[in-house]
Amino acid sequence: MSLGSISKRAIDLAQVQIKPLDPEIGRAAFCCGNDRIDNFFRNNSRDQHTKNRVRVYVAYLEREPIGYYYLVAATHPPEAVSKEAEEKFGRVKSTPCVYLGMIGVHGDCQENGVGKLLMLHAMQKTLEVANLIGIYALTLEAIDQKTAERYASWGFSPFIAGELAMYIPIKTIRTALQEADLI
Repeated sequence: MSLGSISKRAIDLAQVQIKPLDPEIGRAAFCCGNDRIDNFFRNNSRDQHTKNRVRVYVAYLEREPIGYYYLVAATHPPEAVSKEAEEKFGRVKSTPCVYLGMIGVHGDCQENGVGKLLMLHAMQKTLEVANLIGIYALTLEAIDQKTAERYASWGFSPFIAGELAMYIPIKTIRTALQEADLI
């Protein structure tokens, strides 16, 4: 489906609720314009969420899913993340992280702040986990360079310059959420 034919609608972000996936909610009409992201939400998110392989969070406008992302535990070699991670975790050879996967916003809701709302929610959830167990960073893989640039503007850094795998340390998340009065 081409997103060029979808007209954008105005979204009152105060009406958007982000909650764990309701397995009974319809997902077949979801279309963000990326087949891989659409397919995961439509066909795999319920099973992955129900079996605790990932935690899927959905942005609902009334009962309609208009965006989603998932979180899952991950580790990375410290030297692949940052000098700071290498100093902190070099002896254990593993940097504990939370991986943000498959973030997507329905085509007619894009460019309305829903994606940013989902990202802030993912950061809040990551910070909640970091307050319970050791977590160094939130990681993700941008789908393209334009998206990577947007993530960089939010504080993410590439593991390797020019690559799409990125991270943002917990201390940066904490500062950003404090400045935004979200914690």
